Amino acid sequence: MANPLEGDIEIPKVGSVPKVVLVPVVAGGAAYVLWRYWQARNTASYDPEAETAEYEDPGTIPGVAGAYSDTNAYGLASTEPSSTSDYGFTGTTNSQWSQYVTDRLVASETWSYTSIVTALGAFLGNKALSSTEQKIVQSGIALAGNPPEGTHAIIPGGDVTITVAPTGLQAATVTTTSVDLTWSPVPGATGYRVYRSGASENVGASADTKAHIGGLQPGTKYTFTVAAVGAGSAVGPKSSAVSVTTKTVTLKAPTGLTATAVTKNSVTLKWNAVADADFYRIYMNGVARNTSEDTTHTVGALKAKTKYTVEVKADSTGGSAGPAAKITITTKK
Repeated sequence: MANPLEGDIEIPKVGSVPKVVLVPVVAGGAAYVLWRYWQARNTASYDPEAETAEYEDPGTIPGVAGAYSDTNAYGLASTEPSSTSDYGFTGTTNSQWSQYVTDRLVASETWSYTSIVTALGAFLGNKALSSTEQKIVQSGIALAGNPPEGTHAIIPGGDVTITVAPTGLQAATVTTTSVDLTWSPVPGATGYRVYRSGASENVGASADTKAHIGGLQPGTKYTFTVAAVGAGSAVGPKSSAVSVTTKTVTLKAPTGLTATAVTKNSVTLKWNAVADADFYRIYMNGVARNTSEDTTHTVGALKAKTKYTVEVKADSTGGSAGPAAKITITTKK
């Protein structure tokens, strides 16, 4: 014998809705109406003053919400609802609508909580829905009407496997350490992944058609591609590559270079920091002697009573050193 709860119910302007979702809701509503009717009858039948009061025509039964309809459509919503209030939902925001629908669909145990909130979020975001997500949204609309804010359509295509690569990939902005990429959208895509030369996995992910990629080296050439992500997080083909070279760092010479202490075999140097510098190179008479990440450094192993030309240059990782700051010192005897 066939299960009477299997299959869908066609609801105008909504579509197919699983019976298993609506039956508990309709049954609960009918039970509530009967209880209110019984309560109203009992209340009306009890009157402490009945022994002295004259009998009058009781008229109609006291009003009970949903117990009477001019169209004789007891407990049924109109076929063309004018607002979400026709369904029992009285909220005013999409967040309230989503919570109302989620609570009731979770109770039906037809879909998981994650599946429900994912489907409702995609619907409110006007994204393509898979066939399952479409059923979830249709059931939600059947329970609570359309979301109260904005206009939202059930967009199919979420089941489509992405077979088309994004086009129009270009670098919108390039700095010394980052690049901003943009590209054209792919129908049915739920997101995008960005790939870079020299990296085994994607270096970025985006829900729209742009991405900011940082952590790059100055003055370095990089090649980027992008791919769309479809149903089940399946990644489509990669786009044509675009190559960019990050800008080089232009460093200035350190200022304020002084020798704060001079002995017969060492000198302690101090200077002001240079913007964008990662470290500093120190030369004695044209020979590279030391590097320092600080703006104070001591150079040892010098000859006594000897004249030295001291140079300090700012440098950066992946860049080139800037011009030198110079001073002359003579070690002690």
